[in-house]
Amino acid sequence: MKYGWILFALAIAITSCVSKKQFQTLEASKVEMEKAFARKNADCLEKNTSLVSSIAEIQAEKSAKEKHLSELKDTMETCQLQLEENLQYIRNLGSTLDGQRQNLATEINVKNKILQTKELELNAALAKAEEERARLEQLRKELEKTSQRVKDLEAELTRKEKAVLELKEAIAKALAGFEKLDIKVEYRNGKVYVILPEKLLFASGSIVVDAKGRDPLIEIGKVLNKNESVQMAIEGHTDNIPMKGSESIKDNWDLSVLRATSIARILIVDAGMNPKRIQAVGRGETQPIVSNDSPEGRAKNRRTEIILTPQLDKILEILNN
Repeated sequence: MKYGWILFALAIAITSCVSKKQFQTLEASKVEMEKAFARKNADCLEKNTSLVSSIAEIQAEKSAKEKHLSELKDTMETCQLQLEENLQYIRNLGSTLDGQRQNLATEINVKNKILQTKELELNAALAKAEEERARLEQLRKELEKTSQRVKDLEAELTRKEKAVLELKEAIAKALAGFEKLDIKVEYRNGKVYVILPEKLLFASGSIVVDAKGRDPLIEIGKVLNKNESVQMAIEGHTDNIPMKGSESIKDNWDLSVLRATSIARILIVDAGMNPKRIQAVGRGETQPIVSNDSPEGRAKNRRTEIILTPQLDKILEILNN
């Protein structure tokens, strides 16, 4: 617009008062000015185009930024919601963990009490087990001692039984010459029984040993003098027929006792036995070996038993210990 007014003024001036040369100069100036104007206009158009392009780019960038900002806002809102959810989850988890922690603490406390109780029970059981072990050890030692005593006792019983059997054989051998006299030598319950019938030793109702019965008694005494550890019991036995009373013998019991003492005197006086080793007793009719219902049975019950027992001092010592 500014260049248009200039050209208009120049035209008026040229037509009014300028010469041809001036006009040409002005015309040339005009041309130059138009060229300059064209250049300026082109430059302005170029800048305008550049500005328009820049504005478009800026606008596009702005739209992109706004879109990105919107996306960021959406993302931020989403993240915010997620964050709130996570925070709520953490708070809930914290509450759950607190509850679990309290429950665990309570459970641990209960377990500790149970453990303490179990430890006390275990200690008590261990103490009891130790007491039981000590008791068993004591019993074991006592059992060893008892076992040894049993072995000693068995050995002594074996020795005693052997000695008794040897004694039986010695008595039987000593009485071998009196087989026809119906003398019996038996081994019963660890003892030797010499059973002498009445007809060998005594007449009916008598307490005087017959001559034929003295020799077997003396032979028995000789054997026993060689076995000083053997004790003797002389037992008199009768049948159940009542004894006709006399001044010295009142009944069968008296008869059995007096017969036992008569035999004891022969062993002491004639065989030289120590009276301390002899015990004389009467059983009367109280211990029959068979029925008294027949003459034969009564004859068997009228007897004298010499019971030989080895000393039990060693056995009693073992038992007492």
